[in-house]
Amino acid sequence: MTDRTLPWWLHLMMVGSALSQIYFGLTLIINPAASSHLWPWKLTPLDARLLGASSLVAVPLSLLAALANRWSTARIPSVMQLAYRVMQLVAGFIHINRFNFDRAITWNYFGGGAMMMVAFASVLIFHNSLGKPVSSEPAWIHSGTPLTLSGIARNVIMVFAILYLALGCIFFVLGSDASPFWFEATGQLTPLTARLFASPTMGLVLALWLITRARAWSDVLIPSVGMTTFGLSGLTALILGRSAFAPPTLIGYFTAATPVLLFLIGLFLLSQGRRGQAPKPIPVMPSG
Repeated sequence: MTDRTLPWWLHLMMVGSALSQIYFGLTLIINPAASSHLWPWKLTPLDARLLGASSLVAVPLSLLAALANRWSTARIPSVMQLAYRVMQLVAGFIHINRFNFDRAITWNYFGGGAMMMVAFASVLIFHNSLGKPVSSEPAWIHSGTPLTLSGIARNVIMVFAILYLALGCIFFVLGSDASPFWFEATGQLTPLTARLFASPTMGLVLALWLITRARAWSDVLIPSVGMTTFGLSGLTALILGRSAFAPPTLIGYFTAATPVLLFLIGLFLLSQGRRGQAPKPIPVMPSG
């Protein structure tokens, strides 16, 4: 199937979303108290920082997809962001009574989320009729490089996908009763916040699953950068909010290890790009 470019309107939405997420994410990591006017409901400082960290993942997912301007490289990032928006909206509707619709931030939560959801869903459904056939490719995506994952590597990635699927379902179904799986003291996790953090987890699960099925390194390049981004931003959030770090169970420590685990998975996948490139031919000096 011929690869295609992305429509111009998606470029605008991606760049606009990335710029807003840079401001939103960095603000919450540095000053979690700002969540009182940047988010529709009250968050603990650590939760606010983690929300900021997860928001920064959208920056490489959007900006790099817009720069590459190819459907194949934007497919997994689009799935990740669609899953996040769907789960975010479902969590909001479950707790609709917690929202104050006199605040602009509430309308941004539902309206902005719905707009991005429709945009990514449209691209995933109608990509064959959007954009134009690809005529040139940026060199940095190495489109001819295969993804040469061993069977062991694919199985390990699938194990993490299953573990995070279970974790996401637990947070979404149990709400605040999922506190044993969190890394703050019991009673700090609210039902709405628990279901909110199930959203990026489900996006991650789909990304990991699609990565195990990918055959080209360019298909996994952008989600890999997204994982390393969360590794750095999430670990920063945990370090800055370490005073509230109190996992009630061993599983809570596994949840807290997510930034490090994703950073390592992302680095591993990025390293496959160099490994999969054909070696450059050695120039032969003319004899005589």
